[in-house]
Amino acid sequence: MEKNTVKYLGRYLKKPPIAGSRLAHYAGGATLSFRHHDHNTSEQATETLTRRDIVARLKQHIPEKFFRMVRYFGFLANRVCGEKLPVVCSAPGMEKPEPVAKVCYAQMSKQFLRRDPFECVLCGGRMAYHRAVTGLNVQG
Repeated sequence: MEKNTVKYLGRYLKKPPIAGSRLAHYAGGATLSFRHHDHNTSEQATETLTRRDIVARLKQHIPEKFFRMVRYFGFLANRVCGEKLPVVCSAPGMEKPEPVAKVCYAQMSKQFLRRDPFECVLCGGRMAYHRAVTGLNVQG
């Protein structure tokens, strides 16, 4: 296999096509059974595949050489999104979304940690933000 194909498979398999919760039985590498929704009967079905069948099904998801993957098209395409998206959003019957209120670091910390990050733990006074230091700071 080509290096790019292996990289693509690695990215794809990081988020597996068959969730672990769907696995029904694994017989030491020979076969794999998994549950899925059968659209013909509208019921849950179990399917058993050999190693060769699993690889063949995964191989179907690898695009052909020079195949162009389309992520967005129409009014969401990057090339026309800036000019066409406002037109689509201003269509009759569309309500304008309310602007989201900006939340600062102190407000988020108060909600999440239930304490004000700028309140001194010793005296209870208000601290002022001076600067942030990242990484190791070794003086010597």
